[in-house]
Amino acid sequence: MLPALALLFTSAFGITAMAFGSPAPDAPMAVFGPPWWKADRMVGLVAEAGGRMVDTGGLPNVMIVRRAPEGERGADEPDDLAAALYRAGAWLVLDAPALRGCLALASGRKGV
Repeated sequence: MLPALALLFTSAFGITAMAFGSPAPDAPMAVFGPPWWKADRMVGLVAEAGGRMVDTGGLPNVMIVRRAPEGERGADEPDDLAAALYRAGAWLVLDAPALRGCLALASGRKGV
């Protein structure tokens, strides 16, 4: 029974990740760090990657980030923010608009 459950959860996670796909370059992104990371460590990850924080998620290891708009982008900001976030230590980067309601439910807030 355990192998079947492991396959079920792995498949569900894979399908969810594929459904949200890799985020558009200028779209908000939900960044997931290791579960034991606190908010200050996640802020450091976002800063190291050159992203801009938009909001926090319902958990301390979840942040909503985005790139700066075209005219406001600094020379040190990456063209591929998702790749930079992975290099900085993110475990998962997903398209945030579809997740914002779920992340708000986890924190007890209304949609962001």
